[in-house]
Amino acid sequence: MQTLFGMSERINRILAFALFASTILSLLSLREQASCTSALSLSIPILMYHHVGDWGESRAEWAQWVVRSKEFRAQMDWLVANGFHTTTFRECLQGEATAESVPAKSVIISFDDGWSAQEGLVRAELEPRGMHAVFFVYTAAVGATPNNSGYISWQQLRILESAGHEVQSHTVSHGRLTDMPPSQLDREMRESRATIEREMHHSVEVVAYPFGIYDERVMRAASAAGYLIGLRADADLVVGKPLQYRMPRIRVGYDDGIEVFAEAMMLSQSQINAQKPKQ
Repeated sequence: MQTLFGMSERINRILAFALFASTILSLLSLREQASCTSALSLSIPILMYHHVGDWGESRAEWAQWVVRSKEFRAQMDWLVANGFHTTTFRECLQGEATAESVPAKSVIISFDDGWSAQEGLVRAELEPRGMHAVFFVYTAAVGATPNNSGYISWQQLRILESAGHEVQSHTVSHGRLTDMPPSQLDREMRESRATIEREMHHSVEVVAYPFGIYDERVMRAASAAGYLIGLRADADLVVGKPLQYRMPRIRVGYDDGIEVFAEAMMLSQSQINAQKPKQ
């Protein structure tokens, strides 16, 4: 049975997303330079997942980071049925370089932390639907080959990238960046990026802040380390500038059924359509 707390959480998520989308529209008046980073924030929903399974109710502290298996399948089916297709940050950045516009009804599906179970989920649920995902991994947890640590390996990640998925940074240790001294913060940003580039053989230009926690100092460190985009873990109103280093994501949790998911996505699409110039 849905609890009052669960219902309140669902309503708050919808209201927060509605307010967020309205705020995004107001950013158009700022006339920022047209680029991939502004295109992402204005026209591409970024979904954030961690775990998919049926154990969120038994461990309440994890509920906001867990999505029920049947709900995840329903969400992916909804995206396909409604004409959405997945893209990656790399594809967006490449499109910017060639002046290509972002395709209509694009969505980015992201997974945080690099849990090994995510590989099986992607193979079973995303790939049969022709969908791709972005994996934000923290490098201290990734092993050379599959093991029993619970985390994914570089070998698995390379196989996933060969199938069209993408690997980006979640720092080195998944620590609270705002609590770190400057030297440690710099290391978290630079070493993670360098390690992924060495293992995956491509540039790394996006970082997802652990726990979604960041401040001005963290954003400056991300920029100094060479990242082009920094991601939060929420879709709250306070966006601020520079937008590309505090980009919002839509967090999907245990109590978010298909109705909540569909409403958020449809709201996102209606706001995107409202931005298009009238013929």
